[in-house]
Amino acid sequence: MPSRLPAAAVSFAVGSILLFGGCERAHAPGPLAMDAAETERWEIALVEWRIEKNERFMDAAQSPLPAAMVDGFEGLDYYFPVAELRYRLTLEQPASADTVRLARRKGGQDAYIPRGTVRFRHAGRDCLLTVFGLAGQPEGDLWLPFYDKTNGETTYPGGRYLDLELAADGTLEVDFNKAYNPLCAYDPERWNCTLPPAENTLPMRVEAGEKLLSGAPR
Repeated sequence: MPSRLPAAAVSFAVGSILLFGGCERAHAPGPLAMDAAETERWEIALVEWRIEKNERFMDAAQSPLPAAMVDGFEGLDYYFPVAELRYRLTLEQPASADTVRLARRKGGQDAYIPRGTVRFRHAGRDCLLTVFGLAGQPEGDLWLPFYDKTNGETTYPGGRYLDLELAADGTLEVDFNKAYNPLCAYDPERWNCTLPPAENTLPMRVEAGEKLLSGAPR
């Protein structure tokens, strides 16, 4: 997916689609059940995924960091893995699949298509978020931007993203341990990222995934 970033300004059309964003008290799927061996494999894969990302950030040719930060870069900051924030969810289709415009942090908009919604249970509440596809990209390449109560404290104020892939059975692995910052979190002068819609706001702390990078420009 392309470089994007977070915030809350969206068109009326998006608001009309995302009326049920956030969390309610109901009955949605809980975390993905894993035994000890599955948990160990998942944790190892997650660590490897993070190491590969760090290696890209250390490569001056492809790093999104300011040039002055690349040489001394030692790695991104993450929460410890939280198995309770990994889900296998069904993609539910929205009432409309019209293209909507999502705002960028420094002005401008990007065209996205609401591909559906996902429901999950966390801390006794049922949550619903809208999943998007970028107009012109394969339908199976999906993107979930969201806000939560850690934004501006331990995570980027503009929210975080998840990249998702639609499985053949119509389900998605939604693992908040892979939540990452938009590129604006590393170099706000260089990048202009797409903002999550306000309706994709979770009313709790998602203490999983990527944290703010110490020393990055604000």
